[in-house]
Amino acid sequence: MTDLHQILQAIVTILAVINPVVCGSLFLSLTPNLTAPERRREAAKVALNILIILMGSALVGLKVLSIFGISLDVFRVVGGMIIAYMGFDMLRGSHTVAQAPPDNSDADVQGSLVPLLMFAAGPGTITAVVTLAAVHTPDGLPVTAIIAAVAGAGVTFVALTLAVRLGPRLGRGTQATVTRFMGLIVASMGMQFVLVGLKAFLET
Repeated sequence: MTDLHQILQAIVTILAVINPVVCGSLFLSLTPNLTAPERRREAAKVALNILIILMGSALVGLKVLSIFGISLDVFRVVGGMIIAYMGFDMLRGSHTVAQAPPDNSDADVQGSLVPLLMFAAGPGTITAVVTLAAVHTPDGLPVTAIIAAVAGAGVTFVALTLAVRLGPRLGRGTQATVTRFMGLIVASMGMQFVLVGLKAFLET
């Protein structure tokens, strides 16, 4: 039977890496032209995608990396570089309100939410889930990692939904400022993934 302490520890770990509060602010800044119902719908899609990515990582993450001969440290470095690039892109204003897609087509909306998915379910989160699956795997099924993934996606959905309610209170200028600030956060997180991955790789 899975230890309750391990489950709680895993949930806290995943929530700390996902950072639902930052995800809510980032979601708000990346969906400036959407109505409240559209934002709620996209929030559900984002949460579902996060759940799918984390569940897949828990179940087959180690096997996939092993097949291609990729270490967790290298995965963290490369993924961190991608996240950092997206953060710098946001800092330059590439995701500001003025440049958001006016027609809100599904393809454009999904494309604009890529930084959010890379932040919430990026290499740091995937590495955490894969590590939990490797450490806590009773009877061959990563129960702890699966529960943590479900909890993380659920809390993130709540955070995104709350962000939708706060949206109308913020003007376009404020949202543009938030976008650049979130870009700084995302870029910093990406660089942190890179440095931590490099340190771990060099120490092995």
